[in-house]
Amino acid sequence: MSGASTTCPLSSALLALLPGAGVRSRKATGWHSATFAGERVTVLLGLEGEQRHERAAHFAQALPETEFSLRRQLVADIVVSEISDSEDALLLTVEALLLDE
Repeated sequence: MSGASTTCPLSSALLALLPGAGVRSRKATGWHSATFAGERVTVLLGLEGEQRHERAAHFAQALPETEFSLRRQLVADIVVSEISDSEDALLLTVEALLLDE
């Protein structure tokens, strides 16, 4: 997955919620409806260490109810859409819809 820089307010917020994780990639595409504008963001997180499966499951369950404070953007929808094992880490795909304020 390629795309924009891996440092963004959403990525930083996700890393704060899941200590020990790292951003593997981030992709953002513009999104528009009749009344709103924003972007769809996909962030691939890598999580290493002990209890990573339990930590990932807790993170995935709590994420949709999490309140985010992002400058000039509202998180309209966010979910962990996939969790998979790689050779060196557990990979979590986070998909979000961000609306411009």
